[in-house]
Order: sequence, then structure tokens, then C-alpha cells
Amino acid sequence: MGNSKSPVRLTIQNLQHLKDKGFLYVLIKGYTRDGRVDYIELDYFTLIPVKSLPDDPNKKEIYEPIDSTILTGWANFPDEGLKIFIEEERQ
Repeated sequence: MGNSKSPVRLTIQNLQHLKDKGFLYVLIKGYTRDGRVDYIELDYFTLIPVKSLPDDPNKKEIYEPIDSTILTGWANFPDEGLKIFIEEERQ
């Protein structure tokens, strides 16, 4: 998690806050316990809010719409399963 601002746990309230600020997607990053990016043996996710998807196909990563049932499900149970954090807002 490279940003200087401390990430916060994903909850319904902070997910709604991002929607209210106009964010449409989150970039999903998975990390191992030692901080390496990984999507198979991960310890936690970070969600990085973005307002639009990149046009450059070389910059495509794993994104999820901010109003998806997956994010809502994760936000409804923030203390169960993997740790999920929201990083500093972009754009």
C-alpha cells in the first residue's frame, strides 16, 4: 500500500461515501503478508477508487464497479474473511 494516507476498512458507509463523491469503480489489488502483489496467496485486498477506467489496454487491471453486489457483500461483513481496505482516493 504505497500511499501516505492510511487505508480504512471497507464498510457500507465508506462505500456510500465514495459513490457520493462520484467514484464509479475501484481498482482491486491483492497483497501477501509480506506486501507483494499477488492474487492467489493473498492476505488482504486494497481498493483504489477511480472515476473512470483507463483507455490504454496496457493499463487495464482488475476493476469492479463501485455499486457491484460483490463490493456490497464485502462491505456488509467487514470483519469476516479477507481484510479489505480502501486506499487514498484518486482522480
